[in-house]
Amino acid sequence: MEAIVSDIHGNLEALQAVLEDIDRQNIKRIVSLGDAIGYGPDPAACLQLVMDRCEWSLCGNHEYVMMNRVKDVFNPVAEEAINWTREQITDPNQLEYLKGLEPMHRMYKRLYVHGSARNPLMEYVYEAENHQGFLDFIQKIDEDLKGIEVCFTGHNHRAFLGTPIAFLYPHENNRVFHVLGQKAYVCVGSVGQPRDDDPRSCYVTYDGEKVEYHRVNYDIKKTAEKIKKAGLPSLLSDRLYLGV
Repeated sequence: MEAIVSDIHGNLEALQAVLEDIDRQNIKRIVSLGDAIGYGPDPAACLQLVMDRCEWSLCGNHEYVMMNRVKDVFNPVAEEAINWTREQITDPNQLEYLKGLEPMHRMYKRLYVHGSARNPLMEYVYEAENHQGFLDFIQKIDEDLKGIEVCFTGHNHRAFLGTPIAFLYPHENNRVFHVLGQKAYVCVGSVGQPRDDDPRSCYVTYDGEKVEYHRVNYDIKKTAEKIKKAGLPSLLSDRLYLGV
């Protein structure tokens, strides 16, 4: 059994709540799909917890932009946040850790990426908006997941599975999905900044046959107040209450 987290985004209260939930289930293996930093007020503390608790982590687009000083990639709010984040992470061990991150990890017929199988760093995996979009998604799975049974991805901050048959959304009475024997993009949601209209932290567990989604409450007010105190854009605190 493993727990898969993603898009922590410097939200220490959310990460601590998720780790407590994982520990209650006695799950020992934790992996991260990247974006431990960016947006939130505690990037260094979150990065250290990832280093201490995760078996490995991927490079997300926020880690990549921070370390490579890439410009004109983010919107103004994200760019302001990553510039602030860069000033907070000064520990040599953390910087060396960030240098060594890759955006993709493969294990047997499982693929772990930050973005998509086609573009592990930057491309978003989104739900289809219409029938043609669904047909395009089926083709995308067929092309992207050759030799892969299941691809775990973050980046979009949304919790859902995409298969050649349907898009599947977790809810309180249906959180477990069997993926053995079918190709699937498993979007694990976001620990620190969900964008699927549910403000609770999200992560998944996987036992080789089925994926289970977990939603965890955390102290949003505390994180929001930290964001404002740090002088970061107010949007980053306001959206936490809404999950958008």
